[in-house]
Amino acid sequence: MRERATTASGVDARPETTAAMASSGTSGGGGSPGSPCGACKFLRRKCAAECVFAPHFCAEDGASQFAAIHKVFGASNAAKLLQQVAPADRSEAAATITYEAQARLRDPIYGCVAHIFALQQQVHACMPSLILRVHEITTSTS
Repeated sequence: MRERATTASGVDARPETTAAMASSGTSGGGGSPGSPCGACKFLRRKCAAECVFAPHFCAEDGASQFAAIHKVFGASNAAKLLQQVAPADRSEAAATITYEAQARLRDPIYGCVAHIFALQQQVHACMPSLILRVHEITTSTS
C-alpha cells in the first residue's frame, strides 16, 4: 500500500491525477516558466501544464488566496468546481470561490451572506431619502 505524503500541517500533499486536473488547454506554471501557480505553491507540488488552478492563481499572491479556498473547500473540491464550469467562466468562478472562502473564514456562520445582508440594510435605510429626493425633483419640475 502506498503511503500518503503530507505537509507539516497534515495536509495531503500528493498531486491530483492529471485527468482530474485537466482544463481547457491553458498552460500552467503561474506565469513564468518553471514556477508553480499559487495553488501548487501552497500545496507544495509541481504545477502541471494542465493545472486547472494556474490561470487563476498567480505565483505571487495566489498562494495566500488559495490558502483560504483550501481551508474552506479543499483543493480537490475546488478543482472539481472549476472543472464543472465552462472554460470561459472559470476566471469569474475562481474569483467567486475565493471571495466566498475568505468571507467564510471571517464569518463561519453566514459567510458572504452577512455582507449581502449589510448591503440590503444600507439600501433599505437610504430608500426614504431617495423617495423624498425623487418627489422633490418631480414637484419642482412641474
